[in-house]
Amino acid sequence: MSQNYITLVTEKMRSANLSEDLIKDFLSKIEKVKQGETGKVKWETIGDLDPKTDEIELTELQKKFPPNKSSLSKLVVIKLNGGLGTSMGLEKAKSLIPIKNNRSFLNIVSEQILYMRKKFGVEIPLILMDSYNTQTDSLEEIKKSGLTQKITTTFLQNKVPRIKKENYEPIQLKDEKEDWCPPGHGDIYLSLKQTGILKNLIDAGYEYAFISNGDNLGATIEPSILEYFSSSNLDFAMEMTPKTLADTKGGAIYRKMVDGKFMGLELLETAQVPKENEHEFSGMGKFRTFSTNNLWINLKSLSKLLDEKIPNLSLIVNPKTVDGIDVLQLETAMGSAIGSFTNTKGIIIPRDRFAPVKKCEDYLIRRSDAYTLNEDFSLTMSAERKSKNFSENLVSLDEKFYKKIKDFDSLFKAYPSLKFSESLTVKGEVEFDVEINLVGKVGFINETGKLQKISSLNKTNFENEEVKF
Repeated sequence: MSQNYITLVTEKMRSANLSEDLIKDFLSKIEKVKQGETGKVKWETIGDLDPKTDEIELTELQKKFPPNKSSLSKLVVIKLNGGLGTSMGLEKAKSLIPIKNNRSFLNIVSEQILYMRKKFGVEIPLILMDSYNTQTDSLEEIKKSGLTQKITTTFLQNKVPRIKKENYEPIQLKDEKEDWCPPGHGDIYLSLKQTGILKNLIDAGYEYAFISNGDNLGATIEPSILEYFSSSNLDFAMEMTPKTLADTKGGAIYRKMVDGKFMGLELLETAQVPKENEHEFSGMGKFRTFSTNNLWINLKSLSKLLDEKIPNLSLIVNPKTVDGIDVLQLETAMGSAIGSFTNTKGIIIPRDRFAPVKKCEDYLIRRSDAYTLNEDFSLTMSAERKSKNFSENLVSLDEKFYKKIKDFDSLFKAYPSLKFSESLTVKGEVEFDVEINLVGKVGFINETGKLQKISSLNKTNFENEEVKF
């Protein structure tokens, strides 16, 4: 095969003013794919975690490690904010849409930081990793929240070319924006270094970073984790939570074993699982917890690593079709950096610290009374629901009518009470135009082919039943 792709990729990335380090790293990923790398792991290297050495419970930390103002004064919070929410039909940052009490994700995140600043008397910076599409609007939203700081509030993640599956050359479309894709949130480390923010933070006395997804409003600062992290001289820690039936696709930590020898902790993402092992991965046996993408990182350890090399992050090969062209998007996940550090740990957390919104089903759950916005502005499962020992609700909405947020909003004029709901299934086009209470497992099935309204049922309480129109 011609080596022409090397020249074309290099020229395209240089013309976009991307760094030589990024270009070199991206070309190395293409080379891996060319050599047959699929991003899939060798299943024989997947070892079980050792609960005694690899992980620790948050409840245990909260008993032993009280908040420490000194440690908090060295902490920075970084939120991933580059997503447009295209899977939900959005054309702006997902973090700008209302999620609770008419507040946006970013507004609530800002309030979380302001609350901790006031409580402990330290200026904890909030920094967003934005994309070109989210930075301007997101900065405006932060300003409206009244959050100010000396440290910069944003930096841009990189972009990389989509490459043709047949010859690895970069695609060139009429809409030049479609030529590019995000390199996955694993890009955060190189971007922190290239922008100079990592050095600026360390020079300003910051030593630790708490990094999480911008759409996860359960991911607030937990002082006991920070104190344990700092006193144990850890380089990297990942929060994990027990898996439920709603979590079949979450990444998981495992012990990498080669010829019977323990090589360190690694992260296994869904896209890396061989097809014949998908059932085992999504099951509740071997992998009892999954990654929440809430990470704690020692900034000095990260800086030292980056001075030596770019972290060896697991490659995720994401095939797509763009304008009829079969392309590959080469991505990495930031959690896979756990394999590049020596002193690492998994921290088992309650589900309250994991409340993401990836699709409209999640959006409905968080907006409903099943979740509460607390005094510290964390978004957690309601006390009433927790009192019944309910796990995450299983919501399934007909993709034809509810996948896009615009359609979702038009059909959910009123949100049903989900406090005591175990599952909700909606098939066909059903408009929730009145407030109703759902208990247990409830389904609404519209087989008429026409829009049907909940109000036509002339009842407000539904319990363990399937309703057909």
